[in-house]
Amino acid sequence: MAKKMMYSFTEKKNSVNGIISTIMGSISLVFLLAMIYASYYMRGDAGIYAGAFGVSGLMFALAGFVVGVCSFSEKNIKYKYPKIGSVLSGIVFVIWLALYLIGV
Repeated sequence: MAKKMMYSFTEKKNSVNGIISTIMGSISLVFLLAMIYASYYMRGDAGIYAGAFGVSGLMFALAGFVVGVCSFSEKNIKYKYPKIGSVLSGIVFVIWLALYLIGV
């Protein structure tokens, strides 16, 4: 028995929340790299700069992950940006969490 071909004529759009999630994950990654650079440049005595980058980066990663996961429930969207944003934010969040738990 042959399969029936199913056609869909709705145009799928990029998810706005998925794009926001990807941007937030990227910002968190930039904060992580900036914190590493500041700590290296100041020879381990970054102090308040590392703390500000750390707290901001952790919040951006957490918010990006939540927004990315919530964007999967939207209808008629392409899932490229929600996937990228959720994975990127999740990985960066785990790195931030590991840094906090180690106490660096």
